[in-house]
Amino acid sequence: MVFNKNIVFIGGIHGVGKGTICKKISNESGLIHLTASQVLKWNEISKSDNKLVDNISTTQERLILGLKNLIEKDKQYLLDGHFCLLNSKGIPSKIEEETFDYINPRIVAIVIDDVEKVVERLEKRDKRKYDSKILNELQEMEIEYAKYLSNKYSVPYIEIWNSNYKSLLNII
Repeated sequence: MVFNKNIVFIGGIHGVGKGTICKKISNESGLIHLTASQVLKWNEISKSDNKLVDNISTTQERLILGLKNLIEKDKQYLLDGHFCLLNSKGIPSKIEEETFDYINPRIVAIVIDDVEKVVERLEKRDKRKYDSKILNELQEMEIEYAKYLSNKYSVPYIEIWNSNYKSLLNII
């Protein structure tokens, strides 16, 4: 099952502010906000708070199954998730294209921020150290992959910097 171009996909690295921005967009647009973590029931499958994913492929299969049970074809959604994740070895890895083939986004958006600010946020939130070099690499990979997916699906690509989400609202 491929979804009916009724999902705006918004990605970005952990701690970049996706959730906060998505709540604002949802309130102003009426889109139903879903997070990939909620759909995955991340707390049930994650053994720790290190943001590493043992099996990205299996995790994405679970996401698609969860979305199949939630998405209604006559409603519009804002799905907050990731274009890339840290694999079990802590290496940035792209999420399989097949996942996005199913999601079939009508807009591809990405939240971007200064990595040092993100590191500060994450360290404060999670009470642990983060490697800014790895997070920068992850963010750069997410940006490039989001652009690629936007081109592949011939849908708009929107970058959200400094919490300025108005450009996305304008095309929703």
